[in-house]
This record gives sequence, C-alpha cells and structure tokens, in this order.
Amino acid sequence: MPQPPKPDSLEDARQAPAPENTGRRATVVDVLRGLVMVLMPLDHTREFFTSYSGNPLDPQHTTLLLYLTRWITHLCAPVFVFLAGTSIFLQQQRKIRSHLTQHLLARGLWLIIVELTLVHLVFNFHWQWNIQILEVIWAIGASMMVMAVLIHLRLRWVLLIGGCLVGGHNLLDGVTPASFGRFGWLWQLMHVPGLISGQSMNPPIILLAYPLLPWVGVMAVGYAFGKVLVQPKEKRRQWNLRAGLTLLVAFGLLRWTNLYGDPVRWSSQPTGWRTWLSFMNVQKYPPSLLFLLVTLGIAALIAAGIESAEQRGAWGWLRSVLQVYGRVPFFYYLLHIPLIHVTALIVNFFRTGAIHQEWYAYAPFTSIPEESRWSLALLYLVFVIDAIILYVACRWYVSYKFSHHEKKWLRFV
Repeated sequence: MPQPPKPDSLEDARQAPAPENTGRRATVVDVLRGLVMVLMPLDHTREFFTSYSGNPLDPQHTTLLLYLTRWITHLCAPVFVFLAGTSIFLQQQRKIRSHLTQHLLARGLWLIIVELTLVHLVFNFHWQWNIQILEVIWAIGASMMVMAVLIHLRLRWVLLIGGCLVGGHNLLDGVTPASFGRFGWLWQLMHVPGLISGQSMNPPIILLAYPLLPWVGVMAVGYAFGKVLVQPKEKRRQWNLRAGLTLLVAFGLLRWTNLYGDPVRWSSQPTGWRTWLSFMNVQKYPPSLLFLLVTLGIAALIAAGIESAEQRGAWGWLRSVLQVYGRVPFFYYLLHIPLIHVTALIVNFFRTGAIHQEWYAYAPFTSIPEESRWSLALLYLVFVIDAIILYVACRWYVSYKFSHHEKKWLRFV
C-alpha cells in the first residue's frame, strides 16, 4: 500500500486534520462556494442588460430591488478568494509543501494567462492584445503565487500578514502612483484601480479592477481559516457564528463613525431606507476593510447555517445542488460568461429581430440603446434559465473529472 507523503516539519504534522473531518469540511467549502457562484451571473447579467444605465448603488437614484440585485453579488469575490485560501490549507494536508509551492506557482501563472486571453475573449467575443482588463481571476492567480511563499511561514504569521493587509490597507489610500515616479504603475497594481498607461506600460493599456494587496490579505486569512475546519463540527459551527456576528458588529460600529475603513462616507438621505442604502454602500474596488467585514461576516453566518442544516438533515437537496457548482468553480466561471452573452443574443433576436452582437463587443462598457435594455423581470428570468443550464453542465463535468482523475490537466480547469 502506498504511504502518504511525509510532512515537511512538525508544524505540518500538528496541522494535519483528523481523517473523519475531511468530508464534512469539503461539503461546507463546496456548498458556500457554490452559493456565491450561483449569485455571480446575476450581476454580470444585470451589468450588461438592465434598463438602468447609472450606478445601481447610488442611494439617491436607485430602486431597492436594483440595489439589492447588485449588492448581494458583493459576496462573490471575497468569499471566492477567501475559500481559495482555505483550499490551499486543505491541499497542504495531503501534499508535500515543496510540491504545493510548485503547484501554486504554476496554477497562479496559468490563471493570469487565462485572464489575459480566454476570459478577455469570452467577455467581449473578440480578443485585443493591447487592451486588457485585470479582474478577479488575475487577483486569484497573483495571490496564489504570493501564497506559494507564505505557506512556508508558520500559520500565525500568515494570519498576521493577512490581517494587516485586510485591516490596514486603507491607511495607504492617500498614497498616489505619482509618489513612485516611473514605477507608479506598480503601485497601481498593488492598490489603486483604474487605467494603467505610460511609456513603460504602453502598449498594452491595462484597466485594473482588482488591485492585489487586499486580495492577498483575504486569501491569507482564508488559508488560516482552514485551521478552524479541522475542529469538530459543533465547534466549527459555533466559531463561524461568533466570527460572523463579531465581524458584522465591527462593521456597524466602524461604519457608523465614518472614521476609518472605507473612503466613501455614508450620509443621511431624504428617507430612512435610502439612508440605509447609503450606509451599506461600501467600496469594492479595491475592497475596503468595511466591505470585507460585512461580506465575510455574512459568509461566516451562512457557513454556520450550512453546518446547522447538515446536522439537522434539512435542505439536503439544496446542499447537493450547490455542492455541484462549488466543486468546479473555474469551469463554471469560464462557462457562465459566454452563456450569458449567447442568451442575450437569442433574447435580442426574439425581441428585435436581430442579435445585435455589436452591443456586447466591449462588455461591460455597453452601448445598448436605452429602449432596448432589459427589465429586471426579464433579467431574473434569464438568470434562472442560465443557472439551470450551468447546473447541468457542471454536473456533467464533475462526473467527467471523477471518471478521468488520471488526466492531470483537469486540475487546472
């Protein structure tokens, strides 16, 4: 019988999980990840096709349903990056650390390449080498390459680094790229979203949506969270419940003071519910401390709910459905974007008699005529249909990966 790989150190041995916990942990991670994956197409569909062309989070002009349609998808990126870190911790339990380092470097580089090529192509239905958009896949890939170094530190140091990046990066909001001269583009990659241009970087022109520093912090904290998952189920549930409540209380207190944690201050509005919209409108690009507190706090409460429902045997069918999505997240991500676009072309054909591909040639910077945009009702209908199609595709791919586990390339999709 083949022997399992030996840990690189006593620290690895101390972190090794009990065998009976493995399946439970994987279920919680996959179900939570599957939930945010299901929500993701809602925002991408809204971004391209709704009748409202302004900022859906503007408390003065938005509607409640439109606001919630956008806000609920705030959970996607932080939970996805956080659980990517957790998955690294779980992989470390069964891999030699040097092998995991190599895997993270290769996987991270692969994700960055895919962001600049395939993701670019499916977003726009054409590819331009001299114009690039760095979004969540780039952030995950680059963060994985950083984690290839951090996993060689003790867990407490990884948690400290991650916590400092998450909690302290807003202290750097006043540092501008101009402070670094010709290397200002590098600071932009780290912390300042927007257009990167200049002699040293032109071509290509790069639009940065996901600066790296806070996302490395989220992944590092997610890695440390893996330690919680080796605990007995009831302790995990209690920890998630307490952590979620603590994060949300911290969010509420910090947000109320308007002192720190988000560059966008909330303000009183003509009505109470619009004031609440202003209060909850926190910055995603880059993710502020308050953005991460509220989204990860909600995610922790959901994780506690998943554990509780599993313990009571409730909602088993829903957990099974979400777990299918969560097992193949990258396959899902690559598939959902072109599916949304193809669906849009089909809907447009039945509505107007033409597919109007030119409307989506530079997504998400659409130029769709106002009278041809979709209502929220149609958006939700398309969202549900696409979610069903994605479930069928993901279920097939899960089965395919299981029956072809010897194919190493499947680990990258």
